Amino acid sequence: MLVSRGLSLKTQVFPAATDISYLREKGVPALGFSPISKTPILLHANDEYLGVSTFLKGIDIYCKLLSSLGQV
Repeated sequence: MLVSRGLSLKTQVFPAATDISYLREKGVPALGFSPISKTPILLHANDEYLGVSTFLKGIDIYCKLLSSLGQV
């Protein structure tokens, strides 16, 4: 779905705690996903920001992703 929209995917290990870590502790295989692109990684920094267009594009991506998953 993402590749068909001309988007590329970058996989990486995110060692910090996220809600998904609780699922993995219970033995549930899980993948995280973030639609943030072309933005410096400033997680929880004093100057953390996200551009409006990136935010709105992320909403669109999540809507299409969830719709596609709901049809599986």
